[in-house]
Amino acid sequence: MSDLLGVVIANLPYDESQNLYNFEYYVCNGLYILAYIVLVVKIASSLNLMHVVKYFKIHILVLSVLNIYLLYVLHAIIDPNLVFESDYYLELTYNIVVLVLLSVALLNYFYRDNKKSFYLFLGALCIVFSEVMDIAYIYVAQRCFLNFLGTTLALGAFYFFYQQSKILNVVNNEERYLVAD
Repeated sequence: MSDLLGVVIANLPYDESQNLYNFEYYVCNGLYILAYIVLVVKIASSLNLMHVVKYFKIHILVLSVLNIYLLYVLHAIIDPNLVFESDYYLELTYNIVVLVLLSVALLNYFYRDNKKSFYLFLGALCIVFSEVMDIAYIYVAQRCFLNFLGTTLALGAFYFFYQQSKILNVVNNEERYLVAD
C-alpha cells in the first residue's frame, strides 16, 4: 500500500504533490513500519522465547551491540539532512524496527535451522541491505546504481519471502523434545 500511495502522490500535479510531501513521508513510512512489526511479531510468535534466551545469550548480545552500532552509523548519515525533529524519531523507529526484524529472523534461523527459516532470514537480510542502499541514495549520493541496487534487493526480499511461504515448517528433533516437555 505504501508504494502504491507513493506512486499516486508522485503522479499528482506539482503544486498538489508539494503539499502532500509530509503526508506521503509519514504515512508511507508508517505503513512500512507497521508491515515490518507484523512480520517481527509473526516470526517471534513461532519461537520458544525461553529457549532462545537460554541458548542464544551470546548471539543476542552480539546482535544487540551490532544493532546499536548500525543505528549510530545510520543516524550519523541521516541526522545532518533532517529538517524536523519528528523526522528524526520516525527514521530512528524505522531503522530500529528493520534491525529488530533482521535479528529476530536470524535467531529464528538459529532456532529452527531449516530451509524455510533460512529463506525468511535471507528476505530480512535483503530488506536491511535495501534500506541501507536507500539511505545511501537519499542522503549520500543520488546515483542510479544505488537506487537500482536497493530496488533489486527489495525484490529479492519478496522472492525469498514467497519461496519460504511455499515451504512447510519442518520441526527438528530439538523442537520435538521441547514441545514434548
